[in-house]
Amino acid sequence: MPCRRRLSGHNIMSHGSDVRRRDPSAEEDDDYLDDEPSDRPLSRRHRTMVVASATRKDSYDFELNPIMRAEKDHVIVKTDFKGDHNSDDSTADGDSEASSFSCLGIFGSIQERCCSVQRWKNRLPITKWLPHYSLLDLHGDVVAGITVALTVIPQGLALATLAGLPPQYGLYTAFMGSFMYTFFGSCKDLTIGPTAIMSIMTAEYVSHGGGPTYAVLLTFLAGIIQVLMGVLNLGFIVEFISGPVISGFTSAAAITIASTQLKTLFGMKYKAEHFLDIIYKFFTSFNTMRLGDSIMGVLCVVLLLVVRHFKDVKFSSDSRIPCKARKIIESVWWTVATARNAIVVLFCAVLAWYLETINVRPFGMTEDVQGGLPPFALPQFSHQRFDPAHNQTVALDFLGIVQELGSGIPIIALLSILESVAIAKAFAKGKSLDSTQEMIAIGICNVMGSFVSSYPSTGSFSRTAINHNSGVRTPMGGVFTGVAVILSLLFLAPYFSYIPSAALSAIIITAVIFMVHYQDIPGMWRTNKVDLLPFSATFIMSFVIGLEYGIIIGVLISLALLMYEHARPKVRISQKMTMSGIPYTYVCPDRSVLFPSSMYASQKITKAIPDTQEICIRFVVIDGLHVNSSDYTTALTLKTLSDTFSKQQITLIYTNLKPSVANSVRGAGPSQFHHCKTEKELDALITACVSQWRGNGEVGDASIPNAPWSIQSAPNGDINPET
Repeated sequence: MPCRRRLSGHNIMSHGSDVRRRDPSAEEDDDYLDDEPSDRPLSRRHRTMVVASATRKDSYDFELNPIMRAEKDHVIVKTDFKGDHNSDDSTADGDSEASSFSCLGIFGSIQERCCSVQRWKNRLPITKWLPHYSLLDLHGDVVAGITVALTVIPQGLALATLAGLPPQYGLYTAFMGSFMYTFFGSCKDLTIGPTAIMSIMTAEYVSHGGGPTYAVLLTFLAGIIQVLMGVLNLGFIVEFISGPVISGFTSAAAITIASTQLKTLFGMKYKAEHFLDIIYKFFTSFNTMRLGDSIMGVLCVVLLLVVRHFKDVKFSSDSRIPCKARKIIESVWWTVATARNAIVVLFCAVLAWYLETINVRPFGMTEDVQGGLPPFALPQFSHQRFDPAHNQTVALDFLGIVQELGSGIPIIALLSILESVAIAKAFAKGKSLDSTQEMIAIGICNVMGSFVSSYPSTGSFSRTAINHNSGVRTPMGGVFTGVAVILSLLFLAPYFSYIPSAALSAIIITAVIFMVHYQDIPGMWRTNKVDLLPFSATFIMSFVIGLEYGIIIGVLISLALLMYEHARPKVRISQKMTMSGIPYTYVCPDRSVLFPSSMYASQKITKAIPDTQEICIRFVVIDGLHVNSSDYTTALTLKTLSDTFSKQQITLIYTNLKPSVANSVRGAGPSQFHHCKTEKELDALITACVSQWRGNGEVGDASIPNAPWSIQSAPNGDINPET
């Protein structure tokens, strides 16, 4: 609980602070308790605080709260108290140690995280924009929501087929995510629903005999992981998936998805699972190709690509057509281009229905779509399936299903977060985006979606772009998209069976071919050729052994390259002279030297020492300007280096060390430890060492007991308190 301390006005330095007058009539907060005036010094944890005060006659009444907040009609004074009044280890030059590690530093106080009204509002963004919702917002959201629905309905039917599920599961996935993101999402443009990548990843597990049970349970478990990652602020894990890996995976997934649609696009009949098998069966099964499906599929692909290419065409400014007519024509064309998927599906369905009335069936048709809403229930945590190899029914419990899903659970959770956050950032227009809130929102969408038989969902780039271009104003547009999808399930489901499969395949192919990031290859070649290695490995291995293993291999290679980079820091070594003209070897690493790089840096320093046959004292100065942290392995390596140098009449001196790094190196108990903070101290130390060596002829110990910058260690490794 924040404490209130009464301090006189002249004791508070408010220079450079933001001060606002508090309303004297404002009521006091009951949570604060008045204490007696105290002269106790402030601790380090109150160095940065918010001071809310009410003006009084001769003094100010201050509320000291480590949580920074600004309240209406309060005087807000933001100040930084430098120096630690309660600490004895403060140095004369103002250096201060970092605060000690504590669990509260990671997870925060329970009151701050759970009981703060503002925090709850941040986790429920609808409370921020709903009170200001207007009729203008309603109009924009209705238009955008219905426009997105015209795209997601045919896409949902097609993507569910891609996932190996009945078509209605694509619509189940489309509406619950739209509803949930309205409450918990922070990006007004983002639309949640089925996507090609999530569909092809889900198909990997549905095809093994799990069916809808595996898909729905996969959604539930992935959502739980996403919510936990958001609550625990573990979003940084996604950042370890590098750009080349994402590019290689997305490109491989797009080609794989397109290859799976060749079968229905041309009406062919063959069975294949993996990419290489699909390509082989496609070129060896031309005799099963159906003419009607082939013509319709190719025409749909061409038409969709042409309309997409010219969707942004507008009249020139010097056109003779009247302005109003131009606007009407442009609006009609934009509507047609945006709803091109729905228009193509509608036209093909009408054509197929008409041909069927005259007993002509040249097209392969979509499976019957089960109408109505799915039951709202928990996912099934057990499953029974028939094993033809052993001619028996196999019953799996929850742990058995999780074991079969394996790495797919965390991979789908991470990919879903990655895709959604990337799209949200792309449409944030430079504004800050709360990635933690996005993770929580996506997780809730998947958890709640599993209650209505949804398979894993995430943000869709194409539908988000349509939503943005349609003029959406708030996340409420998702509600109207979800309502339109539900209405289609209730009233249009019987007519979905007239949609030719070739038309749905054409929609998927034209959507994914633009996901192939071939333009990234020249960029990686120009910037960093090493990035082509994880890109190529991810791209190739995704075809050979599967998408989920391809991205794992790519991430491992990226991490290996990252660790190698940190294990090989750049160590600048040169020969310099002190102000007194005494030469020394100057060593400056460009980053922190930790356990992977400690031996490498030690060897670099050792090799840089010039060989000499003369018996003379030499100096090595390690500049720790860029070294922000140290570990036990590095401290032991430096101790060994110092002891070895001491036997060779080489004095090891440190400069510009952070206090924590100096304590770490000193704690290893080296035989000698010298730390200089300025050039003058360095010159004085080296000069004193040379003078002592020349005076008594001893070179075994170059430490100076009376020097304030020199610390000697006892033979047992403990620090000698006298020095």
